[in-house]
Amino acid sequence: MKSVLVGLCAAVLIAIAAAAYLDTEVQESATQAFQTQGVRL
Repeated sequence: MKSVLVGLCAAVLIAIAAAAYLDTEVQESATQAFQTQGVRL
């Protein structure tokens, strides 16, 4: 039972860390993502 709880806690911590990383580093606004030389939003 202890190993199940440790695994669950590890999964929760990894999920929180991944969500924080993706939200701050990877995600960009639509204006930045689709901006080119010929198009202005």
